[in-house]
Amino acid sequence: MLKWLRKYSRSWFIALIIGAIAIVFVLWGVGGLKSPRLQEVAAVNGQPILMTAYLRQYNNLVKQYQEKAKGELTEEVIKAMHLKEMALNQLIEEALLLQAGEQLGIRVTDAELQETIRSYPFFQEGGHFSERRYQQLLARSRLSPGDFEAQERHRLQMQKIIQAIVAFAKASDGELQEFFRIARETVDVRYLMVSPERFLAAQRPTEAEIEKYFQDHKEEFRTPERAKVKYLLFRPQDFQEKAKPTPAEVANYIKDHGEEFSRPAVIQVRQLLLPAPPKATAAVRRNLENQAQDLLRRARMGEDFAALVEKFSQHEASRKKGGDLGEVKRGQHPPAWDQVAFSLKKGEVGLARMPQGFYLLKLEEVKEYDRLPEAEARVLATQRLVTEKSRSLAREAANRARGEVNEVPLAEVAKKFGVPVKETPLLSQVTPVPELGPQPQFNRVALALKPKELSKAVDLPSGFAVLQGVEHLDSQIPSLEQCQDQVRQAVSRQLARQQAAKEAAKLLEQLLKGEPLTKVAAQAGLPLQDSGPFTRLQGFLNQPQAEPLTSAAFLLSSKSPYPPHPLVFQNNYYLLAFKNRHAPNPEEFQKERDKLQAEFLEHKRSVLFSAWLAEARQRAKIKVYEIP
Repeated sequence: MLKWLRKYSRSWFIALIIGAIAIVFVLWGVGGLKSPRLQEVAAVNGQPILMTAYLRQYNNLVKQYQEKAKGELTEEVIKAMHLKEMALNQLIEEALLLQAGEQLGIRVTDAELQETIRSYPFFQEGGHFSERRYQQLLARSRLSPGDFEAQERHRLQMQKIIQAIVAFAKASDGELQEFFRIARETVDVRYLMVSPERFLAAQRPTEAEIEKYFQDHKEEFRTPERAKVKYLLFRPQDFQEKAKPTPAEVANYIKDHGEEFSRPAVIQVRQLLLPAPPKATAAVRRNLENQAQDLLRRARMGEDFAALVEKFSQHEASRKKGGDLGEVKRGQHPPAWDQVAFSLKKGEVGLARMPQGFYLLKLEEVKEYDRLPEAEARVLATQRLVTEKSRSLAREAANRARGEVNEVPLAEVAKKFGVPVKETPLLSQVTPVPELGPQPQFNRVALALKPKELSKAVDLPSGFAVLQGVEHLDSQIPSLEQCQDQVRQAVSRQLARQQAAKEAAKLLEQLLKGEPLTKVAAQAGLPLQDSGPFTRLQGFLNQPQAEPLTSAAFLLSSKSPYPPHPLVFQNNYYLLAFKNRHAPNPEEFQKERDKLQAEFLEHKRSVLFSAWLAEARQRAKIKVYEIP
């Protein structure tokens, strides 16, 4: 519940409304206009978008992508992903939606708000809403009832507005059949990939080329705003000895949070089994696990699990039922199986490794819960109390230390509190903090500090930090001498891409003249690869983002086996060659009709919503000022 609330309070409204609707962001050019008031970054039909809202949205995006990239998010990647523009566009589109809601007279009544909040199971005790539990959980999440209810009202209003926009989406039988064909048809191609990396080492750019590139692309080498700080970190684990609860506190905690100390007892689950031979060698098990991992990836990317079961599972009793095992009780299967199955959330897929083989498991539903055994409940309650108390003690220590730094040097305060003084290198907004990793909140506070200036205690996953500014550098474009190596590399990459493009065009010309694909590949020293069959939704090489290659592949045929020009994806040049195409089985249409209708309506809502946003943007008066 606590994790849900914290995540909920940061997430953008679209994710809470129609999960599969893809929002198409139009990247707006920024700069040129000066904000009439420094705290504004844009205005939508005269309604300002404040700098504080923009920074919060941008920091949330950076954090989300850092988590996905496991901290490997560089300044270059940030620029390439246009996260600043994306954050601003999200706020612009939110403003457009709210204004549309005003025009349509869409409101969330107090009764609707109360009904929604009272329906949440984590605010209930014995199946009924509990005011005591509501106040208690919000307090533990550091949310006031007023703030939470305002967020919830905002979410519900957005939901009602978007539902009104997409309410006209309908699906005729003809549209469903065409959608079935498009969604289930597969194509298989062979391909050559020409990478600029093949030509990079041979590039020798001239000084004139380097100078010209720098003059034409100065912004590419702009250094971001950076700051260096000293800081004290108060870690909760350093206060755990003082945070140990008494047996009475543990008992009271379990009593007050009874429904949290439960676990799934009966679940409905689907299973795909890849059995291992009784005396399987390590190599055989490795091959089986590789196959299981591939199927796991496909299932998590959205492929129909029941269809995968029917094609690959060796468990005959469940295969014809799409792997459905019906209701399964805890303890009915071996511990390794239970550990995976009973830890899944609804709709999740996991992999259980067992001597008998590899089990892909998908949780359909939790049917019954039971209370944790008393010993487990005490352990869990103790852990939670220690976590809460130790964080509280760490926060208090950080606040006391911060107050004392106003009177004495940071080093003396650090010695008194028994924590080391740490100093960072120059940090940008996305630079990982040494020893702490990606910390957008830490970086945001550091960049706002002047030399010698103190921050308030900053709440971080690893504890509470008090920062003191050491150095601050504004964003600037360096001289060519300062970044000559970077410019040389950029020119070399550009020349290598140009050479790769010429090579790909030459090879395609040979193919279009009738030279055999195998001969062209051999002469070029390139491996001839096979994509395997894929649908439009799966995408070329199971990469949905490879849309240009996927679309081109479905335009190929035995009469027109090659595209008219090389295709570019992730800086590589691809030459596709048609292999075969498979139409879906018409008999499957009736079996999948209900699922198809849901998928198609989802798709149509996405199209309607994107079209509405595009039209709303055209009609609106949008001013975008300079953004940091």
